[in-house]
Amino acid sequence: MVAYGTNRNINELQTVLIISRDVELVSLWETFFEQKNYRVVSEATAVRGLQSAQMLTPALILLNFDGSLPLEEQLEICQSVRLTTDGTLILLAPERDKLEIAKYYRAGVDEYISTPISPMALVIKCVTWLARQDWIVPRRQPIQVFV
Repeated sequence: MVAYGTNRNINELQTVLIISRDVELVSLWETFFEQKNYRVVSEATAVRGLQSAQMLTPALILLNFDGSLPLEEQLEICQSVRLTTDGTLILLAPERDKLEIAKYYRAGVDEYISTPISPMALVIKCVTWLARQDWIVPRRQPIQVFV
């Protein structure tokens, strides 16, 4: 038996917001998402990314931290994005220890992915999250994670 949520195209009007300073990766990700019929908006700074998240209410936000920001500032950005939108929040960051990763989840991240990761593997993970969105409850409240 197969269950279908709606008759509409699953990609219809879904926006992916990419917040990253890495111009080459952003260009590659944009190409992959656009090939899958998603609207893509990219921002190079957290401030502009938050503004776009408020205006667009994206279905998925991809945050790419390159390690140049302190952990506390990264966590604040994650919390701010989570308070702004119910969209899936995926964080790309250099490998961290388990306690630091738990802090990201408490800050509202739906999935933490350590870098480097293959661009295609990342897009597959993102598209999977987007396909599940009809079953996901809004997440504006932080999730309690106990370690």
